[in-house]
Amino acid sequence: MILESGSMWRHWGLDRDPFLGPSRFVPLAEHREAVERLRYTVEAGQPLAWLTGGEGLGKSIVLRQALAEIRRADRRIVLVENPVDAPSLWRMLADQIEGKIGPATERAETWIRLERAAKVCTIQGRRLVLAIDGGEGLDRGDLQRLARLEGATILLAQRDPDVSAAPWTLAIRLRPLTRSDAENYLTARLAAVGCREPIFTPRAVVRLHAAARGVPRGMNQLASMALIAAAMRGMEAVSSEVVDGVALECRAAGD
Repeated sequence: MILESGSMWRHWGLDRDPFLGPSRFVPLAEHREAVERLRYTVEAGQPLAWLTGGEGLGKSIVLRQALAEIRRADRRIVLVENPVDAPSLWRMLADQIEGKIGPATERAETWIRLERAAKVCTIQGRRLVLAIDGGEGLDRGDLQRLARLEGATILLAQRDPDVSAAPWTLAIRLRPLTRSDAENYLTARLAAVGCREPIFTPRAVVRLHAAARGVPRGMNQLASMALIAAAMRGMEAVSSEVVDGVALECRAAGD
């Protein structure tokens, strides 16, 4: 049985792939708690919080959800992605705070510019929230220096950084999904595109969770491939055998 791309999703009563494209926040218990702890850091005026976890566990999505929920008129929120070093990070932050691209300067001058921009926010009565997504290569001393900016809260989302050198820093760790969370995650992703009926058999959900090791990004990829494979076979539901098959193909491609 050969199906065109659009027909594959129509086979399941869908108009698009529910597991690809922009990821939405799914309020799983641990992810919801992580958002609340990031919110607390800002509400309490704490200087720094570290959101950590392995690749694909949802750090970026959790960080953006927290930023969306804390947004208000008396806060200046800035988000920077994957800075390569401290001077480029400081320059990107200053550019966004000031709303303009500043000239390239030496390290010391760049820091002074960022300090000045932060002080203007304080004078204006606005709390500064600086969010950094990635940048694992940044020096920990530079990050601690950033956390000492007047009137600022720093929210970091990074892969398993060593926070032992930063005592009393709030470290929020995301872990792989439990099997129950994985089932809720799949249900939420399907519901977001209007699917209310179960497509994956209970055993398929178990195998999907195991094959992806509870990592949401891996579950998205395997679930998408499993939907395609089952649709091409004309199946009414995705079975555990289909999931095992696509997981085996993925492992073979990675060898």
